[in-house]
Formats: sequence, structure tokens, C-alpha cells
Amino acid sequence: MEENRQIDGKKTVISMITYLIANMIGMLVSLVALPILTNLLSTSDMGIATSFITLKNIVTLILLLSMYISIDKIFVTLKEEGERYKFLSSIYIFSSIAAIVIYAIYFIFRDALNPILGFDTKFMTLMFVMCLLINGCTLMNSYWNFCNKSKNTFIYNLLVSPVSQILSIILVYVLATNKYLGRIIGVDFFNIVLGIGCGILILVRGKFTIKKEYVKESLQISLPMIPHLLAQVFLSSCDLLMIKNIVGESEAGIYSVAYTIANILYTISLQIFKPWSPWVYRRIENKETDSIKENSKIVMHVVWILCIGLFTLAPELIKLFINAEYVEASVIVAPICLGIFFQMMYIFFYDVEYFHKKNIQIAVFSIVTAVINIILNAIAIKIWGYQAAAYTTVISYFILCILHYFGMRKVDKTQYYDIKTLIILSLSLTIITIVNVVFNKIFILRYAILVVCGIYILIKYREMIFSILEKIFKKNKKLTN
Repeated sequence: MEENRQIDGKKTVISMITYLIANMIGMLVSLVALPILTNLLSTSDMGIATSFITLKNIVTLILLLSMYISIDKIFVTLKEEGERYKFLSSIYIFSSIAAIVIYAIYFIFRDALNPILGFDTKFMTLMFVMCLLINGCTLMNSYWNFCNKSKNTFIYNLLVSPVSQILSIILVYVLATNKYLGRIIGVDFFNIVLGIGCGILILVRGKFTIKKEYVKESLQISLPMIPHLLAQVFLSSCDLLMIKNIVGESEAGIYSVAYTIANILYTISLQIFKPWSPWVYRRIENKETDSIKENSKIVMHVVWILCIGLFTLAPELIKLFINAEYVEASVIVAPICLGIFFQMMYIFFYDVEYFHKKNIQIAVFSIVTAVINIILNAIAIKIWGYQAAAYTTVISYFILCILHYFGMRKVDKTQYYDIKTLIILSLSLTIITIVNVVFNKIFILRYAILVVCGIYILIKYREMIFSILEKIFKKNKKLTN
């Protein structure tokens, strides 16, 4: 039992590290590509492309019934690989059929729906085709994450961002009269091609199976979670859509640049939590509370220092690499990062609720928070402009974090997390964010804070850092000998 736990823990750590390395390489490529794209695209074109991508993320959840979310839960009891592929085949076929049916309903009522969605039928049809073709890629990624297939996820994460960015630049050049279309297609082209390949693989290995019981089990998990997932997408994306509708496409384009930079933090942090959550479910099952508490503190500190590091560097990144039209975006990177920090922290509490099958409770919290965010945006953007959306998002994610904490305590009294550490990190990060916004132009102050925080992390985790470096040194020494 102990040996299995150590193997599981080792695989999870390897997955986290490989995800981080691959995504950091991808993020570097994105940072190189971003100034090229901002010079090629006007703020208006950038706003249209970003709004389309945002809406596509929302539409995908509805079209495909979010069935991928059931994989973590079902695979805990489904041990044989052959049966797992039959499960994947079942939900792949069913969700694809469901997508076609939902699109047919949209097409009938397209004249009424298009003004609400903000795009015409051609754009919505493109969106539908993209969602349908990406389905296989989404399912296989969830499968790889659960099974700690670190090589597969490493290759995927290593390729997806660079290929998408390079294709975006090429297509923006090629489609000179519709540059925003080049960005839209380029972002997802890799996922579309991989999605087709993964779909074929799922069908072949799953023997084109569609088991009624598998579909039913999946829907019992996914359907109650759709409101939660939609609310989450609204929370992270409605800012752009509302800015586009209330203020204009240019402002949405500027905000999207700040969001793209802050999204580096979200992407890297999310890769930590992908293997983390299944690991937590297994630890809760085995009642290994101390293991969760100790390791979660490390994750909290990692996200905290990444957050500070990113918004400290943001003003220089924007000034050096991005078109002057977007320079005011630097001021709002810090509050967006703070919002992402709370977004990541709530996952700790969500994991416990999800383990106890409190899907309705999870959905209610997300919906309530999404509604609060929409109301705050509607008021604040009109009064203070598009930059206010960054601060309303911070408030919304903070509320979400609080709701899920009390929701977790309601269903499970076990002390899985060190709340004192989380409170200290949250308060310190809030203060640092305020200082960063107020004194945004004072280069020395911003970097002094980063250095102090970095030294704190090095001192706090010096033993762990030395242990890792020692293992790397010994391994290299053996290879050289």
C-alpha cells in the first residue's frame, strides 16, 4: 500500500513538473508571438478574435454536454484500459450526436439568437465545426491527465502553444482582409487536427462502442456540472464580452492583451492542478489528510510567487515587445493576476466538495458568483471604464473562494488545508497588488518586492530545493562517469 502510494505520488510530481516545463516553453513562445500579433492586428481585430474564442469556450460546454468532466470520476472504478476506451468511445459518439442536434436547434432559431450571441450564422457555423472536431482532443487530454501519462501531456503541451501562435501569425498574413479570422483559426488549428486523430483513435480502440450505461453514468456527473462550468467560463470570460458590448472592440482588444499576459499565470497554475485534483481524490479515499495539507502549502506558495513575478515583469514586457496602442494594459495585469490566485485557491475546496458529489452545491456557488460578476461589470464598466472589469473579477473570485470554503466545511469537517497560510498569502498578495498598481511606474520598488518575496520562498523551502538539486547533481554525476 505504502509502495503504491509512493509510486502514485512520484508519477503525480513528474506530471506536474513536465506540465510546467512544457507550458513555460509554450508561454515563452506566446510572449514572442504576442508583440508580432499586436503589430499585425488592430485593437478592433484583436477584440473580435478574442470575443469569438471566448464565446467558443462557452458554446463548447453546451454543445458537447461537458461529458469529459466525468472521466476522473468514472475511471477511479474503471480499471481496464479496454473498458476505459469503450467508455471514451461511448461519450465521444453521444456528445458528437448531441452537438449536431443542438446546432440544428440553433439553426432553426438563428435569426433570434445571432443578435444575442454577437456573431452571424457563418461565424457560429465555424464555431460549431471547431467545437465538434476538438472533442476527441479534449477527451484524450482528460484521459492522459487522469492516468498520469506525462509523456503524452508533455508533448501536447510543448506543441500546442507554439504551433497555434506560429499558425496564427501565418494566417493573419495570408488572410490580409480578414486578419481576425486568421487569429481565430490559428489558435485552434492544432487542436482540431489532433482532435480528428484522437477521435479516430478513441473509436478504433473503443471498437465504436456506445454503451447506454456509460452514457448514463457520464451524464449523471456532467449535466449537473454544466451550470458550474458555464458560470466559470462566464467568470473568466464575460469581462471581454461585456467590454466589447458596453465600451467597444478596441477596448476589448486592449483588455485582451492584459488578460493574455495574466493568462500565463492561469495556464501554468492549471497544469499544476490537473494532476493535483485526481491525486487529492485518491488521498481523501485513503484518509491521508496530512499529505494533502503539507503538499497544498507548497502549491499555494508556488502560485503566490508566480503571481508576483508575472505582474512585476508585465509593464516591461508590454513596453518592450507590444504595440504602443496596448501600453495601458500593464496597469490591469496585477489585479487580473490576483483574481486568478483566488480562482486557483478555490479549487482546493472544490476538490473536497466534488469528491463528496456535491455537484448542485458547486453549481449554485458558481452561478451566484457569475451573476454577481455580471452585475458588477454592468455597473462598474459604465462608470469607470473597461479597466474596472479587472477589479470586479477579483471581488467575484474572492467571493467564490469564500463560498466554497464554507461549502467544503459543511460536507466535510476534516482539516485538509492550512487556512492560516492561505489567509496570510492572500492578504500579502492583495497588499502587493495595490502597491504594484499605485506605484506601477516605479521600477525599483516593484522589483525590490519581487526579490524579497523570492528570498522568502528560497529560505522557507531551502531543504526541499537543496534535496532536488542534490538529486539532479548526483544523476548528472552518474551520467558523466
